[in-house]
Amino acid sequence: MLEFRILGPLEVVDDGRPVALAGPKQRAALAILLLSANRVVSIERFADDLYAGEPPVTAVTQVQRQVSDLRKTLGAETIETRSPGYVLHAEPGALDLGRFEALTADAAQALGRGDAVSASSLFSDALAAFGRGLAQLAQGD
Repeated sequence: MLEFRILGPLEVVDDGRPVALAGPKQRAALAILLLSANRVVSIERFADDLYAGEPPVTAVTQVQRQVSDLRKTLGAETIETRSPGYVLHAEPGALDLGRFEALTADAAQALGRGDAVSASSLFSDALAAFGRGLAQLAQGD
């Protein structure tokens, strides 16, 4: 199973081994898809995000090339073409941001039930995951 890490440096891990990603545009394309994991990202929005609101005339072709290259890197089944754009399929728990959000939601529910001990433990787990990403950024990894 692919694991995606965006809380810190952008990384993809496949069975414990890092997956080599190409340059900044490929990393940006992957980040755009990951932030909408399991949801359709329209080609227009994709191009707008990839080029910071100023997509060139060739933006659609360049988006298609980036997606093609990502499919070669991650596996064709990972990114699906679905009108009006693309969907990156991430298994439950494969995205560190999703795990962080789930832990904080569970912690908030525990707190709402008055279970401060469980809430504290869950918040600690979420902060530890987030902290690992921040530590990697601080180290320049």
